[in-house]
Amino acid sequence: MTLFMMMALLLPAAPARAQSTATWRGTDVYRSTVLSNDKARALFGARLSEIVALRNQHRPASNDKAEVIRKQIEQEAAKIPGIASVTLAISEHFTSVDHSMYITFDIVDEADRGRLAFSPMPQRTVADPGGLLADWKSYYDIGAALSRRGQMPVDRPDCPGFYCLWGGATPELDALQQKFIVGATAKDRELRTVMAHEADAEKRAGALFMLSYGTRGERVVEACLVALKDPAPVVRGAGLQILADIINHRKDLRVDADKIIPLLDDPSSSARAKTLGLLVPMVDVPEQRKKILAAVPRLIDILKLSEPRSHDLAFTVLGQLARKSFDRRDYPSWEKWALESTEGLKK
Repeated sequence: MTLFMMMALLLPAAPARAQSTATWRGTDVYRSTVLSNDKARALFGARLSEIVALRNQHRPASNDKAEVIRKQIEQEAAKIPGIASVTLAISEHFTSVDHSMYITFDIVDEADRGRLAFSPMPQRTVADPGGLLADWKSYYDIGAALSRRGQMPVDRPDCPGFYCLWGGATPELDALQQKFIVGATAKDRELRTVMAHEADAEKRAGALFMLSYGTRGERVVEACLVALKDPAPVVRGAGLQILADIINHRKDLRVDADKIIPLLDDPSSSARAKTLGLLVPMVDVPEQRKKILAAVPRLIDILKLSEPRSHDLAFTVLGQLARKSFDRRDYPSWEKWALESTEGLKK
């Protein structure tokens, strides 16, 4: 997946589009034998409709009320016997003619609690190394504002590190990026301490983005792989973003598919989507292809989702693997091919 596509996963929609009315197009329940899609709609459908209506008002107070309801649904669903964890994700999608909204219940059943086997939650407050974390937040906020106004170049920026979100697109962003280049090496140890011990997940993610400006690529890959075990989706997502850029643009560095494939079962829909995007450039590498083939059953699960981002990325990966032209919703054909391909791996 290109950097621009990864940015599309990360950034809010442009204000002009955000003011249009979204139509609720689908609800998914991912990876639960306890809560079915029909049961979720029966239990929570009225309040899900209320969330959609509130978000379509595009007012801060309405958004706040929608968020309260979203959290209430999460808490109630998590109390259903047999469920260990629930995240209710709401995503909006735009085309030239449509503005749609999709709702995903990311469920971890008690029987699948191993999906939550992340590193322990850090508990400390760690000093900001040289103000770099504050600088990263400024860099992100400035670039995001420019992007929403359509003032950010869409081409991949020239990057002095192993991942750049905006590059030095303006003098202000360039000045901040120059700080990152110096700080990543000078504060390497302190940044890794933030990753390991800081309780604030956004700061842990910021430290990882800082480390991507280091000079030793293998150390950057190592930090990203550690981040994939972090208990916070935002940190796992940061690791996946950086690794995606490395896989696409740094052929001298190796990232093994075995380290990435487990995140196809991540309890966060955002992390799963980024995982799928990361696998796209790996499929045609022979030694990686066989490993990804072993994950076909999980790819089929994601293909069956209605939410477009996850569904489309799964379709892309499966199409590359199968080299077939099945319709994207022809699940029987995909399942037949999946069975044949996994049987072939056993021989």
